[in-house]
Amino acid sequence: MDRKKIAIVGAGVGGLAAAARLAKQGYPVEVYEKLPKCGGRASLLEDRGFKFDMGPSFVLMPDFFEEVFSYCGESLRDYLDFRALDVHYKIFYPDGAYLSVYHDNERTKEDLEKIETGSGAAYVKFLKETGRIYNLVRPLLYKCFSRRSLLQMRYWPLILKIRPVESYWHLARRFFKSEKLCSAFTFQAMFMGVSPYQAPAFYSMISYADHVQKVWHPMGGMYKIPLALEKMAKKFGAEFNYNSGIKRITRDSRKIILELASRDVVADRVVVNADYAYAQDELLGRKIPKYKYSCSTYLLYLGLKKKVKGLEHHNLFFSQDLQKNLRQIFKEKTIPDDPSFYVHVPTVTDPTLAPPDKDILYILVPVPNLENARADVGREEERLRRAVFERINKVLLLNLEDLIEVEHKFYPLDFIRRYNVKYGATFGLAHNLTQSAFFRPRNFDARIRNLYYVGASTQPGGGLPVVIAGSRIIADRIH
Repeated sequence: MDRKKIAIVGAGVGGLAAAARLAKQGYPVEVYEKLPKCGGRASLLEDRGFKFDMGPSFVLMPDFFEEVFSYCGESLRDYLDFRALDVHYKIFYPDGAYLSVYHDNERTKEDLEKIETGSGAAYVKFLKETGRIYNLVRPLLYKCFSRRSLLQMRYWPLILKIRPVESYWHLARRFFKSEKLCSAFTFQAMFMGVSPYQAPAFYSMISYADHVQKVWHPMGGMYKIPLALEKMAKKFGAEFNYNSGIKRITRDSRKIILELASRDVVADRVVVNADYAYAQDELLGRKIPKYKYSCSTYLLYLGLKKKVKGLEHHNLFFSQDLQKNLRQIFKEKTIPDDPSFYVHVPTVTDPTLAPPDKDILYILVPVPNLENARADVGREEERLRRAVFERINKVLLLNLEDLIEVEHKFYPLDFIRRYNVKYGATFGLAHNLTQSAFFRPRNFDARIRNLYYVGASTQPGGGLPVVIAGSRIIADRIH
């Protein structure tokens, strides 16, 4: 067995999954994390009995989670309790209409028909098409490509079949006439930090996963996922060093050197789970290409004095003019006049996350990232907050401000300060055509041998299940 030491920079989900896989294979693994706990952007905030998951809130593609445990010879069920949601999410439109998406597709079809006659049949066709795309794309999520891969003729027919030049929105438009339903079947692009008008159609595989593989919740909260991966990695001998931020990555003739504040660490191989653009710029001292970055987000974590009725586990509130909303975020880089936003109420499913008879509201508002920003969330926060609260109050028929017991906020600048995310771009590099698949940064370094990357900004892309797939790419390549 090759006993060469592996160091992992960052204990986000990608770094944790890589640590577990490599430790299972018998490698000495040491993880270095700047924060005091694991999880990275999938972290936890606790205050007066409220447990706020600060980052990801959806569990899709449960088979990707099962794969990392089976890879390590373990069972997911020994570590996590995934529960399928009966109501996946509820969409609130500005005119008072709403759409619920259910675990039972027949119930979903009934709600669709209330908005657009004939959409139930179109829904079946849409799922068939997105299923076709999903089955073509899924195997690619465990492969690392270079631009040279495009020269291999075996990929050409596949590329054409996944509609690379068609947008996610345009694909939905071929099945649904209503703007409301097109929004309902493409909003997932926003959780990759990109407009559905810009995201390639092959990202519709997320819609398929949502409606066919269903939406899940880990009991005890999303933070149970990084804790489970950390526990499994430790079981196989991985060592964790918290409060240990890396300042620089260099190399000598044969080793890679990690410079910490108080000492240097020498490793044979290094896996970087830090934000990719930050790592290239700050850790490696390189000039980075002119990347496109995802949007940022303004986040509110609210602990309420009592439970509220009218919201589901996941809720989406769409603006009156979605195109204008997206244009302001991605092109004009201004704070939206009429924001779309997401409300996570995990206590609908999991009351253990709050004190008895109380609720959690996690509110996410997409806003521009800080690259050449013309917007300042801080200066416009009061207006933005008022617009969000007015929409929620109208639905719930109450005054949300009166119910707040605990409140925490998270700004675009906090993504830089806490997580070292370039420009505060919450979801890393944007998932547009020229930064997907063959064109997204690879999982290994072109200049430094035995230096690898895993995370949302590298191949295969962002989102917890896809980042976990990326951890297999590097583990297989190393082993």
